[in-house]
Amino acid sequence: MQFLIVLVAAFSTVAIASPVDAVAAAPVDDLVTNNPAGHQAKQNGPAPAGCYWAGVAPFCVGSCDSDYTEIDRGSCGDDGRCCWTGYKALCCK
Repeated sequence: MQFLIVLVAAFSTVAIASPVDAVAAAPVDDLVTNNPAGHQAKQNGPAPAGCYWAGVAPFCVGSCDSDYTEIDRGSCGDDGRCCWTGYKALCCK
Protein backbone atom coordinates (compact mmCIF):
# COMPACT_ATOMS: atom_id res chain seq x y z
CA MET A 1 0.00 0.00 0.00
CA GLN A 2 2.83 2.41 0.84
CA PHE A 3 4.44 1.67 -2.53
CA LEU A 4 1.20 2.66 -4.28
CA ILE A 5 1.04 5.95 -2.36
CA VAL A 6 4.67 6.72 -3.24
CA LEU A 7 4.03 5.84 -6.90
CA VAL A 8 0.94 8.07 -7.08
CA ALA A 9 2.80 10.93 -5.39
CA ALA A 10 5.73 10.62 -7.82
CA PHE A 11 3.42 10.53 -10.86
CA SER A 12 1.49 13.55 -9.62
CA THR A 13 4.71 15.53 -9.27
CA VAL A 14 5.76 14.70 -12.83
CA ALA A 15 2.30 15.43 -14.26
CA ILE A 16 2.11 18.79 -12.49
CA ALA A 17 5.67 19.78 -13.42
CA SER A 18 5.31 18.96 -17.13
CA PRO A 19 3.01 21.88 -18.11
CA VAL A 20 5.33 24.32 -16.34
CA ASP A 21 8.31 22.91 -18.23
CA ALA A 22 6.40 23.20 -21.51
CA VAL A 23 5.58 26.87 -20.84
CA ALA A 24 9.17 27.61 -19.88
CA ALA A 25 10.35 26.09 -23.17
CA ALA A 26 7.71 27.87 -25.30
CA PRO A 27 8.83 30.62 -27.67
CA VAL A 28 8.26 34.14 -26.38
CA ASP A 29 5.73 34.92 -29.12
CA ASP A 30 3.50 32.09 -27.88
CA LEU A 31 3.56 33.54 -24.37
CA VAL A 32 2.63 37.12 -25.27
CA THR A 33 -0.34 36.31 -27.48
CA ASN A 34 -3.88 35.87 -26.26
CA ASN A 35 -4.75 33.13 -28.75
CA PRO A 36 -4.65 29.55 -27.54
CA ALA A 37 -5.41 28.23 -31.02
CA GLY A 38 -1.80 28.68 -32.06
CA HIS A 39 -2.37 31.28 -34.77
CA GLN A 40 0.28 33.84 -35.53
CA ALA A 41 1.12 35.98 -32.53
CA LYS A 42 2.36 39.14 -34.23
CA GLN A 43 0.38 41.99 -35.70
CA ASN A 44 -0.31 41.80 -39.42
CA GLY A 45 0.49 45.49 -39.76
CA PRO A 46 -1.34 48.74 -40.14
CA ALA A 47 -4.04 48.99 -42.76
CA PRO A 48 -3.00 51.06 -45.80
CA ALA A 49 -4.81 54.31 -46.55
CA GLY A 50 -8.41 53.62 -47.56
CA CYS A 51 -8.40 50.20 -45.85
CA TYR A 52 -9.37 48.73 -42.50
CA TRP A 53 -9.14 45.44 -40.61
CA ALA A 54 -12.57 43.84 -40.02
CA GLY A 55 -13.16 41.30 -37.24
CA VAL A 56 -13.19 41.54 -33.46
CA ALA A 57 -11.04 39.27 -31.29
CA PRO A 58 -11.18 36.78 -29.75
CA PHE A 59 -13.93 35.23 -31.93
CA CYS A 60 -13.29 36.86 -35.30
CA VAL A 61 -15.61 36.85 -38.27
CA GLY A 62 -13.75 39.09 -40.72
CA SER A 63 -16.17 40.44 -43.29
CA CYS A 64 -15.91 43.55 -45.47
CA ASP A 65 -18.65 46.08 -46.11
CA SER A 66 -20.28 45.77 -49.54
CA ASP A 67 -18.29 48.66 -51.05
CA TYR A 68 -14.91 47.18 -49.92
CA THR A 69 -12.93 44.20 -51.20
CA GLU A 70 -11.08 41.71 -49.01
CA ILE A 71 -7.40 41.73 -50.01
CA ASP A 72 -5.83 39.82 -47.10
CA ARG A 73 -6.61 37.79 -43.97
CA GLY A 74 -4.81 37.60 -40.66
CA SER A 75 -5.14 36.48 -37.08
CA CYS A 76 -4.30 39.78 -35.39
CA GLY A 77 -4.89 42.69 -37.76
CA ASP A 78 -3.22 45.88 -36.58
CA ASP A 79 -4.39 46.12 -32.97
CA GLY A 80 -2.52 43.12 -31.51
CA ARG A 81 -5.68 41.42 -30.27
CA CYS A 82 -5.52 38.05 -31.95
CA CYS A 83 -8.32 35.73 -32.99
CA TRP A 84 -8.89 32.50 -31.11
CA THR A 85 -11.17 31.39 -33.92
CA GLY A 86 -11.74 32.72 -37.39
CA TYR A 87 -9.75 35.56 -38.94
CA LYS A 88 -9.68 39.30 -39.53
CA ALA A 89 -10.09 40.59 -43.07
CA LEU A 90 -8.13 43.49 -44.58
CA CYS A 91 -10.74 45.45 -46.52
CA CYS A 92 -9.86 48.06 -49.15
CA LYS A 93 -11.71 50.12 -51.73
